[in-house]
Amino acid sequence: MRSITLITGIFFLLLQSCYGLEITFKPLTKVNGISISLADIADFDVKSDLTVALGSQIISQSPSPGRNILLQTANIKNYLINSLQIPDSVHWSGPATILIHRNGVSIGPEKIQSIISRFLQKKRNALPDAKIRFIPSSLPLPFILPTGNLTWEVIPSSPGIISSSSISIIFSVDGHVRKNISVAGRIEALTPVIVAATSIPHGDVITADKVKTLTKDIADCSSPYLDLKELIGKKTKRIIREGSIIEHSWIDIPPMVARGQIVKIVLNSGALHVTTTGIAKMNGTINQVIRVRNISSRKLIYCRVAAPGIVEVRL
Repeated sequence: MRSITLITGIFFLLLQSCYGLEITFKPLTKVNGISISLADIADFDVKSDLTVALGSQIISQSPSPGRNILLQTANIKNYLINSLQIPDSVHWSGPATILIHRNGVSIGPEKIQSIISRFLQKKRNALPDAKIRFIPSSLPLPFILPTGNLTWEVIPSSPGIISSSSISIIFSVDGHVRKNISVAGRIEALTPVIVAATSIPHGDVITADKVKTLTKDIADCSSPYLDLKELIGKKTKRIIREGSIIEHSWIDIPPMVARGQIVKIVLNSGALHVTTTGIAKMNGTINQVIRVRNISSRKLIYCRVAAPGIVEVRL
């Protein structure tokens, strides 16, 4: 109904105002939207309600972003005369054809890498303290998106990010998804770590001459040693080959409290501060809960290992 009303209104305006009107087609023009109006491809010698209404008439669909189409002005003229009953007194001028280009936003490899780099930078708190970058195995060919409010969502293939084998990017324009790509590759995380300077047998004690610090990629490591002081004097739980990054799970961590050791039991509750002694019934590392026998009461209680030889009562 709106279309019929608009055409009827234009018809009566044409009857009253078309005499002397000149419509000049442009040889080429650029558009942003999905459709082409008469105002996009032609100029009017006067501005009036009539020319505004004529200019709003849809002539054709736009090409894909970044593409061109060629329209015949004779066809456009005939379409408008027949559909709107424009009088013969209207003067038409301009070229026989119009080249129309639809604007777009070009997304190339450099933009893709920049988007991924910015994503990794935003996620720094969730990543190891290292120099991190994404190394693509290949990048998608450049493509063109429509103009508008361009946004994107970055989704790594692994929730842990650093072990991802690909990164997906979903592009939206004005809230509508326009492109979804996946970039294969790997994440590199370079940082100084402790590596074996020589092969270290199982059960051997780590000494300074057996290890060294090198900058390595830790993307595939679960928990590497970063501080040499934490490692010296500890025993290995497995054979460590020369050049390997030493991980925490490969090292035997001595208990902070040993089974059978006399320990100080501490109870802190508000203003109440009580200490007594006990005997550890099991080995324990920092913050581990172990069983301890109170020497005074002979009762078995559960305590948290707080420091070497010190445990805290859990209330």
